[in-house]
Amino acid sequence: MIALRRADRHAWVQVARGAVTLDGQPLWQSDGAAVSEQSSLRLIGIEPAEVLVFDLR
Repeated sequence: MIALRRADRHAWVQVARGAVTLDGQPLWQSDGAAVSEQSSLRLIGIEPAEVLVFDLR
């Protein structure tokens, strides 16, 4: 679980390698997802992965 600073923030999640689920949605290598109006993100590995999470204003 990744806590964002405030629920009114935005985030970008980028899967560099491997596969994960982001709040139940599968993401594979090179997939990205925009997230808004959430106070936390739930990332679960489907396989070994490297994921970048950008906390945006």
